Amino acid sequence: MKYTRELSAAVLSPIAVYVIGWSHAYVFDGTIALIAALALYEFLILGRRKGYELPIVLCILVMLFIIAAFILEPISVEMGVFLALLILPASYVFSRRALDDALPSSGIAVMATLYVGMLGGSLIRLRNDFSPNIGPKLVFFLVLVVWLGDAGAYYVGKKFGRHALSPHISPKKTIEGGMGGIAVSVLTAVVIQLTFFSEFPLVHAIIAGIVLSIAGLIGDLAESMWKRSAAVKDSGTLIPGHGGFLDRFDSVFFTTPILYVYWVLIQNGFSSLRIMSA
Repeated sequence: MKYTRELSAAVLSPIAVYVIGWSHAYVFDGTIALIAALALYEFLILGRRKGYELPIVLCILVMLFIIAAFILEPISVEMGVFLALLILPASYVFSRRALDDALPSSGIAVMATLYVGMLGGSLIRLRNDFSPNIGPKLVFFLVLVVWLGDAGAYYVGKKFGRHALSPHISPKKTIEGGMGGIAVSVLTAVVIQLTFFSEFPLVHAIIAGIVLSIAGLIGDLAESMWKRSAAVKDSGTLIPGHGGFLDRFDSVFFTTPILYVYWVLIQNGFSSLRIMSA
């Protein structure tokens, strides 16, 4: 269908708005945990397509522990990281997997688990670590700046793209599209600041728009690099017109800690980098 991408966005956007802005914290947390589990599954399938044996169920369980550590105060995030670094390699010691692939297989398992778990957990903390008046606004700021910037890059690149941005990773991405994406992200950031997020200083909103747009593009290219390595176009097909959950949330996950750190720096007058200290 020609407008599958747009129809999916129209159906899912109201649900996203409710979950981010008005749902109970546990609904938001559970939604992110589910998205992270699906994204990690797709990530690990990329590794399997390369021929590596990966303990998918174990990786997802460890990742969910990391996510839980971002939510439940008695559990430390460090404990989740330790579990990933200890249990996942240990699973290879007690398995009958081929030794020739043990190094890359265990490396992929640990990296994918930490990548999705830590970045997905950061999104939970972005909403929950600040006041109820600020947290949801930060998440709205993030997803709107990143996703609308991504859409701007797609349509500008489709119409005006001439010069490839990274032809060996993603031949269809262009410099013109990237510039269009940055412009749309900055415009989005300004509109958000002027309409419902006046607490975000305008100059910093513009800076954040630029930084998040560039970082989101890098995160998208990183996932494209992994997909090209696995010789697949999309990480999944669960979101019509958008691919899989890893395709849709790669840029959001990648940019979440950047916005979190930037907001903390603004709040602390750029005098402290102490973050996520609960």
